[in-house]
Amino acid sequence: MTDLHLPLVFLLVAGSIIVTVLVGGCLGEGPAPDDRIIRTIPPAEASALIEEMEGDPGFVVIDARRPDEFAAGYIPGAINIDSAHFSEHLASLDQDGTYLICCRRGGRSAGVRELMREAGFREVYDIEGGMNAWQAAGLPVVRD
Repeated sequence: MTDLHLPLVFLLVAGSIIVTVLVGGCLGEGPAPDDRIIRTIPPAEASALIEEMEGDPGFVVIDARRPDEFAAGYIPGAINIDSAHFSEHLASLDQDGTYLICCRRGGRSAGVRELMREAGFREVYDIEGGMNAWQAAGLPVVRD
């Protein structure tokens, strides 16, 4: 008689463990959701973001072009961090800030965006088409 009950007890115990794991997994907190925003946006949306974030000290526009390219024309309020040296500056940037990245056509800013993603930054946008698209859209440019 004991031999007949052994498979039944095993199934009961195994079933209880499975139910406990499933219920615990569904009701437990589990890993935190990834609430980061890392994406490419068109120039008009970037311009609207700049207006929306105006005055927010946690918002930074970064131009990832070389200094000579930057001096030839940049988005008002942008700072210049050359993409070739960007990794050297990552530690000085607040990972909880909001960043808008641009370059000339979008290639270098995409690389910077991915560096920031990998480093754990919370909110990073890069301008689709870079400064070429920004200027083609008739958006403001500062020239030194």
